[in-house]
Amino acid sequence: MKIIRLLALLATTATFAAAETPPAPTDPLAGAFFPPELIMMANAQIGLTPQQQEEVRTRVQKTQARSDDLRLRLEAETTALASLARQDRVDEAAVAAQLDRVLAVERDLKHLQIGLLAGIKNLLTPEQLGKLRQIARDGGSQLADAMRQRLSDKVERVKEGARAWEASGRDTSAIAQAMQEKVKPLLDSGQPVAAEAELDRLLDQLNPGAK
Repeated sequence: MKIIRLLALLATTATFAAAETPPAPTDPLAGAFFPPELIMMANAQIGLTPQQQEEVRTRVQKTQARSDDLRLRLEAETTALASLARQDRVDEAAVAAQLDRVLAVERDLKHLQIGLLAGIKNLLTPEQLGKLRQIARDGGSQLADAMRQRLSDKVERVKEGARAWEASGRDTSAIAQAMQEKVKPLLDSGQPVAAEAELDRLLDQLNPGAK
């Protein structure tokens, strides 16, 4: 009976502990910004002008190299921190200094990301922002489904065009290389808008009227 009472007490204590655990903090910026990919995917639905589309692309391209560099630095600094922390005898001063370096890179990366999102948001009209909020309510799932279907259709059109080229005796090696080295990596890394732009370039190249 004592064991049963003890188990009951432990269960009650665990329940109280779970109830008193504060909820996980919510992201204060949730819903404030929209990813560039979502904006470009929804360009037709929100009425994004060609000038706006070009400006979004330009801003993303300008920050991409810097973002990639910071991510590599963050990975290296984090690895160095982990190496110091795993020592049997931890050098507290060295760990603290290395942690500062990790946090500094994280801060720079966050500044870059938020700056990009804020700048892109300021390109949009209130009406466009309202339409984006409606699209984002379901997580953009309908938009993503439409994008996947469109990409699938364009991939098939590229294949058909390449087969037509091959049947006429033309060299399709450059097309195959672009699909393997450009389109596939973009799709694998979750960049459907950039992948679609590359597919459109290939379709223009495969156009019967193209030289």
